[in-house]
Amino acid sequence: MERIGKFVIHKMALTTGYAQVFFGHDPDLMVPVAIKLFDPRRLEGGPLSPAQLLARFVTEARVLATFDHPCIVGIKALEHLEDGRPFFVMPYMAAHLPFELGKDHADPVAVEGERPRRLPLPRAILLLKQVAAGLAVLHRRGIVHRGIKPTNILLSSRENGTAKLADFSMVKLPDRNLPMPDHWMGSVDYCAPEQRENATAVGPQADVYALGVLAYRMVTGALPDPAQGAAQLSDGAPPALIELVRRATDPDPAARPAHAGAVLPLLDAVPTQRVAAPAVKVVPVLRRAAAAEAR
Repeated sequence: MERIGKFVIHKMALTTGYAQVFFGHDPDLMVPVAIKLFDPRRLEGGPLSPAQLLARFVTEARVLATFDHPCIVGIKALEHLEDGRPFFVMPYMAAHLPFELGKDHADPVAVEGERPRRLPLPRAILLLKQVAAGLAVLHRRGIVHRGIKPTNILLSSRENGTAKLADFSMVKLPDRNLPMPDHWMGSVDYCAPEQRENATAVGPQADVYALGVLAYRMVTGALPDPAQGAAQLSDGAPPALIELVRRATDPDPAARPAHAGAVLPLLDAVPTQRVAAPAVKVVPVLRRAAAAEAR
């Protein structure tokens, strides 16, 4: 039976840039857990040294440990294996947002549950409020997440689960600049223009941009596609939601809400009953070609 420390491992859940995440259980408390184990082998020869990656990993655990919020994933412990590699233990979460949204990009051979889809408006707004509430806590402390996307949003259950922010490996802290690559970092589909240019200089507006793209993705079932020239937000979308997405994804950070706390009242103003309004087009602000050049 495989173990990490005292924790019994059931299966590997995923592999990130310099860590592996496992599902298992605590044999003492008899509860399921998720374990994130430091594993820099995939990034050997990359722009960051193992010591720098280690600094980011430990900081992620320590930052998570400072929060006690229903919309931020918790942490139970930070421990080390005999070979010195650290791991931290988190509560088990039943799913992440793609469980409800499917994958971001259409795949003709994908199984039914992986195909991109949109959410009912009430569910979309509720989840967006939860993500914004978690981000607002970060922003009040001067922390920028820099990695908001569906796979980094966990769900507490598979039925009407609460959204919880996860993966703080790319956070920007107010008191120090952690080691990072000398190029942009983030997920191209959710990354603000200024983050693609200089990830070290971004503020909370970069997370607001990603939140706006996430809103678009939730209510349309697709990402903004530059090949279309313009894309419908949705038939009969409330004007308040259309305006929120436009403001949040403005290319100019100064034109966006200043932080996630300022997004919450805008979400509160969105009626969750569909209205018989004309379809309104939102010009997509994501440019994958430009992002590719930035890399």
